[in-house]
Order: sequence, then C-alpha cells, then structure tokens
Amino acid sequence: MSYNSLREVIEIVGRELDEMRKSEPLEIRKMRTGTLENQAGTNGQYFTTWDFANGMIRDHSMYTWYHLVGLAENEDFSLKQLCHLIDTFDHPYSNYLRYSGFPRLGELALAVRKHLPNAASRAEAIEAVRIFCAYTNQLAAWSFHYFEWEQGERYKYADIQPVAPVQPDLSRRVHIRDGRKIKMTWEPLGISVDAYLAVNENPELCEDLIEALPFAIIQDHAVVSGESMYAWAPVVSTAPVHVKERQCDAPQGRIRYSQGTGNKIIVQYGDVTEDIATPVLGEIVPEHVDRLAEVGRQVLESTFDTKKLIWLKVELA
Repeated sequence: MSYNSLREVIEIVGRELDEMRKSEPLEIRKMRTGTLENQAGTNGQYFTTWDFANGMIRDHSMYTWYHLVGLAENEDFSLKQLCHLIDTFDHPYSNYLRYSGFPRLGELALAVRKHLPNAASRAEAIEAVRIFCAYTNQLAAWSFHYFEWEQGERYKYADIQPVAPVQPDLSRRVHIRDGRKIKMTWEPLGISVDAYLAVNENPELCEDLIEALPFAIIQDHAVVSGESMYAWAPVVSTAPVHVKERQCDAPQGRIRYSQGTGNKIIVQYGDVTEDIATPVLGEIVPEHVDRLAEVGRQVLESTFDTKKLIWLKVELA
C-alpha cells in the first residue's frame, strides 16, 4: 500500500489505533493461535516466534518510540537529525517484527520513516511520532494480555523466602493531599473505587491523564513485582515528574503512572518487592482499599490463566 503524505499516514494510524482500543487486533490473534501466513518458527512450532515478538514489541514501544517522542519534542534536534535517529533505532525492530507476526506494524513504520522528512511542520512531525508511539503501546498491551504467562508455573523458586528482598521504608512513603477525584470501575466485575489524583505533587502528569478522560482500558496483572495491576492508558505523556516513590514503600491503594514503560496506570493492592521508584499519580480513598483484593485476585487469574478481558474504566468522580 502506498501513502501520499505524512498527514495521510497519521490519519490511517489514528483510525487503526481507535479500533485497537476496542478489540484485539488481527495480528495478535494470528500470532497466538498459530495462524501466521508465513509460519515463522523453527521445527513447525510458533511459541518461540511469539516469545521473541512479545519481548520486542514491548521494547519497541517502551524503550524506542517513547524516547523518540522526547527527541521529537526537543528543539535541539533538527528534523533531519530526528529522521536519522528514527531510521537508526526503528528499523531493526520493525523489520524483524514485520516478519515475526506484525506485518502491518512494519508497513506503517516504513511509511512514517519515508514521509517524516517531508513533514509540513515540526508540529506535524511530533504528531506522527506521538501517534505511532501510541500505536505500538496498544499492540504491546494486547500482546502482554494474551501471552502465555502460565508457562511460568513450571519455573518456581525452590526456596521461596517469606521475607521480601527489599524492606519497605515507611518514612519515604508519599502522602497525597486531597486533590482531583476520579472513579475507577472494573467491568464485568462491577467493582468501583474513588481515588484522589496527585494534582499537588505531579500536576502536569495528572493534567495529561485528566485531558484523556474518560476511557476504558484492558486491566492486567504484574508478572514480576508482586501484588500490582497495570493497564496501558491512551496517553503519551512526557510531562515533568516531581514526586516519585519506591514501589516497596507504597501503601495499598497507591496509584502510579509509568511513562517510560508504555504509559501505564498502576494500582498496588498488596505487597510489592520492587525497589524501583516510579511517578506517583494518586491513591484510592482508604474506605475503598479493601475492594482491591478481589479485583487483584480476578485480574491475576485473567493474566495467568483464563485471558478473560477485564476492563478498567477511569472517569472524573
């Protein structure tokens, strides 16, 4: 398929992104059901193809295109320099992903790279990079949800330690002053909570989220750090972050926002062992925190077993 201009590419990516936010894209379905036309995968199996592609789409969105957004917004880089960097960093990912299950992604990435040097303005170039980053984020969300995480049950630690490897330091816990209130609802569970956004602590970050409300996104469970859930938001935020908190220090009901790993809203409902500090987005009101255990249990089951879709709806309260 040929494209006449960067504007046309932006509009096509935008339309396909809107559809992806509502339902699973065909590329993901073909990959997880073993119906790829080119049957990529040694010895007649496709798990390794899926495994490679799942990891690469994650890195492509989080650690490549998100940072390219930052460079696009940095006036110190000329459009020519930006295009060179995108050619350098995108091609190894999108070309391999094109082969291993994401042919449409490969085609659109090539179209963006081809037409970006002829952008009508710097603003249009930024728009193109932002929307393609959002597109890769959404593909990563669906890929994460359907990946066979239950394979992890075969790889259990022989001696599970009852004590967390990193001890929480409650003196470092962030306390949110009352701010803008939102409502979070998990469907079809029918469970809702109210929460305060950290509008005093991270005002620009919260404003990016507020501008996108309301929205509904797929809820998944963390697979490394503990009792935590996350969902890819329909936002690409490069807002400055003033307040972070180590995850192990955070209370039940903490809401975080990870710009650098796909623009995810993260809800902590229990113990988390990870000591990485992440931006504070808000916290669920104390009287609703006890509702999170049931949500966490069902989301854990969805991510690791049933793949049942659980949608998180976020709106102003």
